[in-house]
Amino acid sequence: MRADILQTVFKTFLPVIGVVHLPPLPGAPKYSGESVEDITKAALAEAKTLLDNGIDGIIIENFNDVPFLKRVGPETVAAVTYIGKAIKDRFSKPLGICLLQADTIGAIAIAKTLEAEFIRATYYTETYVVDAGLIDSSAAEVQRFKAFLKCQTKVFADVHIKHGYPLAQRPIELSAEDALFRGLADALIITGLKTGGETKVEDVKRVREKLPEAPLIVGSGVTVENVNRYLPFVDGIIVSTGLKVDGKEHGIFDPARVSKLMEKVADYREKNKEA
Repeated sequence: MRADILQTVFKTFLPVIGVVHLPPLPGAPKYSGESVEDITKAALAEAKTLLDNGIDGIIIENFNDVPFLKRVGPETVAAVTYIGKAIKDRFSKPLGICLLQADTIGAIAIAKTLEAEFIRATYYTETYVVDAGLIDSSAAEVQRFKAFLKCQTKVFADVHIKHGYPLAQRPIELSAEDALFRGLADALIITGLKTGGETKVEDVKRVREKLPEAPLIVGSGVTVENVNRYLPFVDGIIVSTGLKVDGKEHGIFDPARVSKLMEKVADYREKNKEA
């Protein structure tokens, strides 16, 4: 189970997934009137920088639509679908959808339409306290909606997600176990406390030790400098801020940093391809 799901989706051992943080979309407070076509051109350029320098897949995310709604409006679903279609048509690598704050149902609807390979489910099991209030588990709703749509998209679920604080305060490995076996997540994501915040290696190790066969992804704070700390314990990486100029979350991608990160991952893959 551990390697099969991610390797099936990405056609490689230990895939690295880059996040394209979309500019403010129509309806968001910071949206200033750009056409969705122009926003799409910017997203395509960012995706190209990542993919040209070795990244294995892309997530698009309405990162700049702050403050976030728990469920996005139809204008956001429409814009993300339009942008995602353009990326799908241009590039052959797997595409993921993430709708912030926590709209996994909207993400599944978009993914079904585009035949996107995966979604990122930020608040999947348990109840969290976040800046938007309380967010409950979406797992039961997501899995039923997937079944209703006959949707084959994979669900990569966060556990103790950044910017969120679980009410139960359970050990991370127990929360991960429930997300996998009760929530039916296809892969688990472990993060730090905020966007770009370094994920504790100890958290990753605890989940790995509890769930040795679970597809496990480190989802924040990975950089060229620290990536080797995570590689022995994970099956995939999600990264954005660590690949940008000066490590700034609102900056542009630095092709040299992308290439250097992928060189380190490629070296690890080569040394462990028979593992």
